[in-house]
Amino acid sequence: MFWMFMTALWVVMLLAPLALLVALLPSGRDCPRCGGETILLRQRMLNAVRRFTGRRWCTACGWEGMMRYSQNVPVPAVEVVEVRDEADDDAVWRGERDGNVY
Repeated sequence: MFWMFMTALWVVMLLAPLALLVALLPSGRDCPRCGGETILLRQRMLNAVRRFTGRRWCTACGWEGMMRYSQNVPVPAVEVVEVRDEADDDAVWRGERDGNVY
């Protein structure tokens, strides 16, 4: 029983850094260097882990590396509305803006 526990502990000690490495890989389809779109490169050696990671190449800057696979969820469009507080327009230090010099 002791040797089974030691073997299981040994396997966990070998797989934990690999899981941490995969978790720290950049995710998505955007280049981590320039933010441009990347293209998936297919390799036969990575077929086993293709569900989790993939080798990608950036068309803009030429970056090539491993990235985690994730589906990009479209971000809803946000409308920027400028809120202007009328009380701030009467400030003494802004007198030159309206042509009034105090």
